[in-house]
Amino acid sequence: MSNQSALPFATYPYQGRKLLGLVSGSNCRYGYGLKFQQLTGQGDCAYCGMSLVGMYENWLTMALDHVIPNSVCKSLGLPEEWNQDYSNRVLCCTACNTFGNRYKPKSTSIPGTLEEFYDLRDRVFVERKALILERHKKERTFFETKPWTQVSKGTSVG
Repeated sequence: MSNQSALPFATYPYQGRKLLGLVSGSNCRYGYGLKFQQLTGQGDCAYCGMSLVGMYENWLTMALDHVIPNSVCKSLGLPEEWNQDYSNRVLCCTACNTFGNRYKPKSTSIPGTLEEFYDLRDRVFVERKALILERHKKERTFFETKPWTQVSKGTSVG
């Protein structure tokens, strides 16, 4: 990847290019997400940049996202150790996590080494971020129409 510093992995130990440990635990805010934050120093959504620690309401939306989704890792036959490692995760808000669901990478060769896996992870992150930000634009455009203020014709109120 030509611009490693633009990736969130630049703040991970070893720039996120070594296994950092399997994610485990049952709660993002108190468990695995907190450990991730302590490990990487991150507190913002990796996709939209919203601070997840600046306000209580934002903190409630914190999620830890697989960069290369579970389904993709499984379909490619990648080792569970790579898939479930902190190095294949980013901190994000629930909106971005939802907007990034069902992602399938453009054609890809199956990584045979951990280094190739990280190259794929970096490419997938860039692709997913672009798709997620585009989805934010569409949602904002819809939101700005204030559809809740429009009364449907043929609907009785009361």
